[in-house]
Amino acid sequence: MNFLGVKKYKYDECNTLIIPYPKEGGVSYGRGTRNGPRSIIKASQQVELHPYPDNLKIHTFMSLIGQAYNTGLPELTQMIKLGKEAGKFIMTIGGDHSLTPAAFKPWANDNVDIIQFDAHSDLRDTYDGSKNSHACAMRRCLELNHKTNLYRFGIRNTSKEEEQYIKKNSHRIFRHTIPENKKLYLTFDVDAFDVSLMPATGTPEPGGYMWNETMHLLDTIVKYNEIVAVDVVEFAPIKGIEAYDFVVAKLCYEILRKISNSCWLYFDNMRL
Repeated sequence: MNFLGVKKYKYDECNTLIIPYPKEGGVSYGRGTRNGPRSIIKASQQVELHPYPDNLKIHTFMSLIGQAYNTGLPELTQMIKLGKEAGKFIMTIGGDHSLTPAAFKPWANDNVDIIQFDAHSDLRDTYDGSKNSHACAMRRCLELNHKTNLYRFGIRNTSKEEEQYIKKNSHRIFRHTIPENKKLYLTFDVDAFDVSLMPATGTPEPGGYMWNETMHLLDTIVKYNEIVAVDVVEFAPIKGIEAYDFVVAKLCYEILRKISNSCWLYFDNMRL
């Protein structure tokens, strides 16, 4: 099986890697993110692919579906690092948000900033005694390089500790600001969506984005910047309700489509 049900290119022939990573070790409330990648890829078989970018050549690491839950984050970093060195565009499908520091690490010293879609700031130093909680994901990312900027969208839940950290780092943490001419890593926590659209997540929040405004924001971000890699995280399927699986599968497709259409030279000139 391949993401979107399209032809599965061999690793050496593809330009886009889909890494399903069903991690759940960093969650703090509702569980189920380990089931996210399998449900998203299954639902992606039903996504209408018109128009489909001809330059998109996908390889999905389906073997990780049954393994990644027990695989450490250094292994994820190494897998992404090798894909990056081979010239692949990489989308990681989680799994909880605690995977993002490991997924971003290969770009941390490449003058790459971060775009975060999320309901929560995820800037705590620790949560429930752990520095590796999903509530700490963005802080761990920013600690990888103190020159990295963070552009945040959808945030509506921030602790006092996080507010203090944001104030201290106001020179590199921005809210509802679209940068221009930047290289960006996009991390999309599905709780950025309003709970009415996406209740299938461990920590849903009311007051989030609806579909059309999300697509408009992504269009604008992609138009003015280069997205180097993506992760989509925190989807926890609800048994018997496949509609939410489809929403996230469609989101992943739209992100890939927008990036490949905007950066067609980037895809066409990848080392294959």
